[in-house]
Amino acid sequence: MSTSEFDKYKVDHLFLLIGENPLPNYVAARLLLNPGGTPYLVYTTATDKPAKRLQTILSSEPIGLKTAQLVPLNDGEADAYQIQKAIRSKLETIKDGKIGLNYTGGTKAMAVHAYRAVLSKELPQTVFSYLDPRRLEMCIDRENGARITLKVKPELLQVKLAELFQIHGLELKADPTQEAHLPDLAAALAEVFKDEHKAKQWFDWYYGIFREEARKKKKNGDCGDWKSQTALLELAIPLEKLPQEILTAFRSKNIISDNKLSLKEVQNKNMFSKLEHFCDWLDGFWLEHHVLQQVKNIADRHSIKDYGVNFKVPLTGTRDGFEFDVAFTRGYQLFAISVSTTSKRDLCKVKLFEAYLRARQMGGDEARVALICCTNEPDGLKAELAVLDDKKIAVFGRDYLMDLSSKIEAWIQQNDKDASAK
Repeated sequence: MSTSEFDKYKVDHLFLLIGENPLPNYVAARLLLNPGGTPYLVYTTATDKPAKRLQTILSSEPIGLKTAQLVPLNDGEADAYQIQKAIRSKLETIKDGKIGLNYTGGTKAMAVHAYRAVLSKELPQTVFSYLDPRRLEMCIDRENGARITLKVKPELLQVKLAELFQIHGLELKADPTQEAHLPDLAAALAEVFKDEHKAKQWFDWYYGIFREEARKKKKNGDCGDWKSQTALLELAIPLEKLPQEILTAFRSKNIISDNKLSLKEVQNKNMFSKLEHFCDWLDGFWLEHHVLQQVKNIADRHSIKDYGVNFKVPLTGTRDGFEFDVAFTRGYQLFAISVSTTSKRDLCKVKLFEAYLRARQMGGDEARVALICCTNEPDGLKAELAVLDDKKIAVFGRDYLMDLSSKIEAWIQQNDKDASAK
């Protein structure tokens, strides 16, 4: 669908019904309003905050929209008279220009009675529309019952991840990382983790030697936080029993001294701003950075313009908030990837289920979720989560760690195929 074909259905005044997820309203406003057009945000008491956030966000869009007008229904989301009265009141103020109604959000009653209110004015060329999340299409309803579908291709509208969070009133704790740290070393670890025996060797070294040396000790003997920067600089960690692939990778980075891993050399190479970040990387973040690199490898081929790792978001009522390990947007569609080095089924299921819930909250029905972990039975793990929509989730296990670019690419292509299915 070319831009010119989409332009046929753009309007100067667009009424939007605000629901719990304002992303479809944002998409409709960007795609269906002419430059300098006016959005009208029809909202209830329950969606007051999303409506006002959207008003602010749309005012800064590059197409120069007029400030969105608020159309409050208060608690009348099911009150036919109140809904029609509020919308007709705004319609009376419009003296010229093409009018549209997008009824993707809001309640069913809001959609029905907003439609009746606009239709009753018998305005020429009125555009009625809704966003179909299954097919990623904007649907235009015609008076004769015919429907025109406009495919929302990724190049038509790029929504950045930070903007997606902003639409939901969430602010990231820090800018997400877009460059993979030590991708060659991460790839070496991924190669090791394909083999259960070698993965065990790594864990034995990491937990039995590295962590014992690098973490403080609690009174009960358990490991605490990482030691101070000064203390970490003094550490030289024995490398016995490590898989050969990791030894070779460490040597290639010139961080081995006297056959030991030297954290002083890690510091000298400026690999991380703090040594504790290198420790975190070894603790499992390496896999997130490996996945990020795989996403970057295919980004240009699949119109992926925004991506990153470590999206930490504070959330009211929780201590730590929530986090997407790796995420990218393709057009306005969110792809969230949960990452874990574990093979334990219960932990894997919890990771995937939480990512699914959060992704749906952020990206709506269009969101897609994947789990990348070290299970040997990804299909069985996915089958155990039958409560989730299997077309919206993917599980990649141990065998796919070195082939993630092609697996993620196939995941995207299958998503496009599902969206095109009639």
